Amino acid sequence: MRILLSVCCVILVLTSCSPSDESPKKVARKISIKVATEIGHDFAEGGLYAHKTDDFLTLRFSHLSSFNRAVDPMRLLFENISLETDGELLQYPITIGKTWEYRWNSKKETTLEGYETVEIALATFTDCLKHKTVITGAHIGSRLEKEIINGTRYLWFAKGVGLVKMRYEHSNGINTYAELVDYKLSGESNEYFPLNIGSTWTYRWKNDYHNEVFFEQAHLDVNHSNRERHKGSLHLTVKVKSESGQELGKRDFYIKNTRSALTIRQASSRPIVKSTSVIEYPTSIFSDNIEGHWPELFQFPLTVGKTWRKEGLWNSQVQTTIEDYEAVKCAAGDFQKCLKHKTVFTGAEADTELKSELINGTRYLWFAKGVGLVKMRYEHSNGVVTEAELIDYNVPGESNEYFPLNVDTTWTYRWHNNYQPKPLIEKLLVSDPNIQPETPLKIATYVVTIDDPKERGEMQISYRLTPKDPSLEKLQLRLNGDSNYIPQHNQYVPDDSEYTSMNHPAMRGLNVEPRPIGFPHFTKSPYPVWNIKFFKHGNKSPITLNYEISQKYAEDYKAFQTKRYGHGSYSKTRPYFRDDCMLWSSGDLFIVGGKNDSIDVEFKLPDGWKVLTPWKRIGITGHRFSVENQEELTLNYLLIGEHVEVVAQSDKTEVVIGMGGSLKASKDEMQRTVEKFLHAYSKVFKGGPEGRVVFFVNPYEGEGKKRMEGHGRRHSVSILMDETLHAQTKHEWAPFLGHEVFHIWNGLTALNPFTSKERWFTEGVTNYYSDITAKQLNYLSESEFFERIEDACEKYLAVSHEYAIGDDFRDSRLLYEGGSLVAASLDLQIRHLTKNRKNFNHVMQQMYRKFPDNSIEYTQRDIIRTVNKVTGKDFDPFFEKYVTGKERLPISEYFNYAGLDVQIEYSEELPTTDYIIDVLKTSLQKEKWRLISLNGTKVEKFADLRENAKTWKSGDELTVTIIENEETLTLPITLSGVVENPPTTRDASVRITKKTETTKLQRAILASILGNN
Repeated sequence: MRILLSVCCVILVLTSCSPSDESPKKVARKISIKVATEIGHDFAEGGLYAHKTDDFLTLRFSHLSSFNRAVDPMRLLFENISLETDGELLQYPITIGKTWEYRWNSKKETTLEGYETVEIALATFTDCLKHKTVITGAHIGSRLEKEIINGTRYLWFAKGVGLVKMRYEHSNGINTYAELVDYKLSGESNEYFPLNIGSTWTYRWKNDYHNEVFFEQAHLDVNHSNRERHKGSLHLTVKVKSESGQELGKRDFYIKNTRSALTIRQASSRPIVKSTSVIEYPTSIFSDNIEGHWPELFQFPLTVGKTWRKEGLWNSQVQTTIEDYEAVKCAAGDFQKCLKHKTVFTGAEADTELKSELINGTRYLWFAKGVGLVKMRYEHSNGVVTEAELIDYNVPGESNEYFPLNVDTTWTYRWHNNYQPKPLIEKLLVSDPNIQPETPLKIATYVVTIDDPKERGEMQISYRLTPKDPSLEKLQLRLNGDSNYIPQHNQYVPDDSEYTSMNHPAMRGLNVEPRPIGFPHFTKSPYPVWNIKFFKHGNKSPITLNYEISQKYAEDYKAFQTKRYGHGSYSKTRPYFRDDCMLWSSGDLFIVGGKNDSIDVEFKLPDGWKVLTPWKRIGITGHRFSVENQEELTLNYLLIGEHVEVVAQSDKTEVVIGMGGSLKASKDEMQRTVEKFLHAYSKVFKGGPEGRVVFFVNPYEGEGKKRMEGHGRRHSVSILMDETLHAQTKHEWAPFLGHEVFHIWNGLTALNPFTSKERWFTEGVTNYYSDITAKQLNYLSESEFFERIEDACEKYLAVSHEYAIGDDFRDSRLLYEGGSLVAASLDLQIRHLTKNRKNFNHVMQQMYRKFPDNSIEYTQRDIIRTVNKVTGKDFDPFFEKYVTGKERLPISEYFNYAGLDVQIEYSEELPTTDYIIDVLKTSLQKEKWRLISLNGTKVEKFADLRENAKTWKSGDELTVTIIENEETLTLPITLSGVVENPPTTRDASVRITKKTETTKLQRAILASILGNN
């Protein structure tokens, strides 16, 4: 392997859910990235995730951080490779001429152009796959950012090597170039992007923005994330350094690989470089040129000519084509028959014009089988060109993949573009996700103490641990939640006399026994970690950590962040407090080490208090629990206080329901309702999961709030809903509770999706079953049932032309209502084809048998295979049109199988809410604000302005009231950004009725769905 100390290094660590070097039908990897300047100074670091299935390969960033300035595609090579939020880098099979499109901030058209020989300094690679992407229409970001996104990017992949070369011709005339300068494959691979754990690649790259050469090294490694969306992924970390050696930041990515695709996703959207001023140009090949706009790197099988289209970052359209095979010569060697991968990006609307210009354009990637990416060329729409080449790599073992994911595979790339004064080097490493960096433990015990019942958010935790190595000198611990609730002296000390005492937890921080060397060193990225050093000699077993949990401290810290930065930190597991109880995510409370399965937790509570958890209780008195493993410890909810508990049971499935506040009065109705749904769903699935699931049901906080919301974690579900269960409103709360109960089978304890592309199945199918079961159990009348289906149709039709149902998190209406209609359509077709002898229950039963717990994940391909098996028909075209494609479901045709008539009427075409928001942002020249009123009229939601907006003209004078940084402002504005023909949509009105003349089969199908047999 060639060592290049004089250039910028980026290390990417890709992590696998499977230690096997053999390419399974789905593969997830984590890649860590480190970037340094030409003379070896630290520049930035980060990571991404790769996902590969039979249909595609995607790359997605996990996080990117830096040390003195923001990093964009001009400073991180793989920012130019993984460009899309959830698009495909490759679509399988690979065929020359294949083209696909993706939209997210821009329009991206990718074409696999052919095979070429690539000559770079490392070696000559023959038959490299040439991959071209044209990006246009980037619309978010500054002018420079848009110019850099728009353009044309070329990638060359050598089989068994990976990406060996890149050229990115940005729309503003800047060019970015990259080539592989070194690589190491773990095992053998025949893939264009090998995913062998431990593989590394090193790239040399540059563009004419910097006029500097960078080196980027990627290492394929394990994924340590416990977030559901990244489970089973590989981890990729990117680190960036400046030319002078100053560390600038890092970013993490997650990679998943299945039989259908390989995807790369960012862990977070935080900038790679911390800076007081924003730098908008690309700074990494992976972060800015590859993952940022294109996480779905491949769609499988890879065939020349294959094309796929997706929505990309910043609303761009992405079309990817496998153009041909070409030989590629770069610093890492000569690679024959490299897969040429072309992606065209258009329509990007980034938050700056420059970002949009840099996203839009055409990107070419060349992948060598068994090596990975060997070359990239990105022709941005502003004329900038980014190029990268592989300069070193290592793929342990054998691989026949274009992006090998063998453990310990490494790649090193050199790259540059017009923005870089000197080339950069980017390094990647692939590693095993089951190996955690934290210290392995033998035993862990926790004692949680709450002294004052009036201070519900304040508690002390004593954490006693026994490391497997009693002679260790360094202890590494982590938190799987929000660290803001743990006061630390080196994080934030409020400027308040209350905090001046050394006895305050913010001053004490973590107390460690035996005494360590100095204070525990705490870092927040990519997740909260404490490193504690001990003297070489002396007994270090057991070790005790004493620390505080303080809700008041977290609120003070958030207020401080809001005042200084304009916003506070966000936590989706924020605790819930009522007068009689509090709900916590266990990940926010318990610091943990490496893997250990012997865990004991005890709670010392005020008189009259109790704690409800999914864990196994020890003894019949007190509050002591045995926890099966670390995941159970950190991925559940806990209810502490003066709540009530009831138990609903069906066969071997037990649901313990804890309720607080006014919902205590509805405990009997709650128990009956949950139990009825449990019995019904046990019949659907022919059984249920064994063991205990806990529901925590509480009223919504605040006056006048009437909403229903549920969040599941491991074996627990937090439910917020209206304050009482009235018989008059059972048509509202019963289907909602039925939805949460169905999740016990679908998404909570079983049927775990491999990527977010299957989320429609998790939420939409659950919606369908909660509705039909609520009707069958008489919680819904026939008319109420039809009204819910009509509402689902209207919501789906409002957005179905914009995105695909299986297109990740585009719009909740596609996931829930669209997914529900897919389930209904499949159910009706199955009943019609089999003369009502089979239905969608048979699909759910087979899926449940194949994926009975969270250890086995399913893909879209698994769903299709199961439907095909149940029906004996080929449903691939159905899924291609209506799930992964954007064709509208022929609702009337399918509902006719049940003798139902569907009438659809459309309203006037009106401007879209996105257009209205863009006009107001442009007119206000402000980014972060909330609209309260327009011309004195209160505005509840932007959709209220659609009728108004159709008459807007540039220069119109309006008065708006907004909230900015918690301050209410009333301002006159002059409209700008108004166009003559704005984008429009129209609302649908749907009416479903029974047909007067029906067949016997139609009547039988409807009767069985409604429960009228």
